[in-house]
Amino acid sequence: MITAGVPDDVPYVVSFVVPAVATLLLTPVAARVAHRVDALDRPGGHKSHGTATPYLGGAAVAAGLLVIGAFATGANGELVTILVGALTLAAVGLVDDVRTVPPSVRLAIEAAAGVSLWFVGARAGVLLTTWVDLPVTVLWVVAVVNAFNLVDNMDGLAAGVAAPSALGIGSIAAMEGDYLVASLAFAVAGASVGFLRYNLPPARIFLGDAGSMLLGFLIAALTLKLDLQVQPTTARLLAVVLLAGVPLFDLTLVVCARLLGRRPVWVGGTDHASHRLAEGGRSRMRIAATFAGAQVACSVLAIWVYQRPAATALVTGAIVGVVWLALLVGLLRLPHPTAARVPAGGHP
Repeated sequence: MITAGVPDDVPYVVSFVVPAVATLLLTPVAARVAHRVDALDRPGGHKSHGTATPYLGGAAVAAGLLVIGAFATGANGELVTILVGALTLAAVGLVDDVRTVPPSVRLAIEAAAGVSLWFVGARAGVLLTTWVDLPVTVLWVVAVVNAFNLVDNMDGLAAGVAAPSALGIGSIAAMEGDYLVASLAFAVAGASVGFLRYNLPPARIFLGDAGSMLLGFLIAALTLKLDLQVQPTTARLLAVVLLAGVPLFDLTLVVCARLLGRRPVWVGGTDHASHRLAEGGRSRMRIAATFAGAQVACSVLAIWVYQRPAATALVTGAIVGVVWLALLVGLLRLPHPTAARVPAGGHP
């Protein structure tokens, strides 16, 4: 019991509901502020929306998380570091939304955030050599942050994926008895759901880099904080990858497409899974539902596999790998709109 006379699941419900309601109320305010300060994403380049749409959705999500985040972390230095890192990356993303931050600077700040996590104990934790574990931890943080930034290329995708991802993390943490990680994970899920009210097609506000980097860092950090050291390494690794499965898959697809096309990876275009599905005639709402549903499936599989013995995890991992590769090849063969350079401040 968390508190005498209070069911164990009540604090988790509060952790979800409070950020959801706060974000639901604050997002229209953020949209009005965005119009006043001209923080708008205007059509052009590879972008598919037809009217200027406010950024600053990430600010509403961050604000919605603050109260529960402060309550959940308490005096826990690791989780305080997670919140500070998330808000730092959100600030960097916000600057990138209204101006432009060079990719090298963004990567350096993301790497620094990953290093800070490692020093407070939020680590990959699967390698015996300390100075190998550090770069693996940093690589994971950079990969997941950019995966969420990349998947935020169409209405409802990033927040729609973050919610089931965070719910999966929270469920595993709750089953492991890790109240702090579970509470913060459910808060992330709640804030994402609250934001979706305004971000589903046709979106009235975008997360912007501030929001996508915030959510990506939180998912990366919380997966590192999952205390699954007693579980087989294979099961833990597979579970963690699945918890960010959809954004990581889209990242893999985009990198492969741009390398095969002999284009710089950092030059944006319309070669994401969402663009390919849209070119095939699927509506934006259907695409958003597909992405969210795929992450729900990944999260459910992660919850199941993390408790399985090593042999079962190996077989499951092999099946996941085959499906991953088949989907990758299939999507690479689908036509997509002509790639275009990203305008200043645009999303890749």
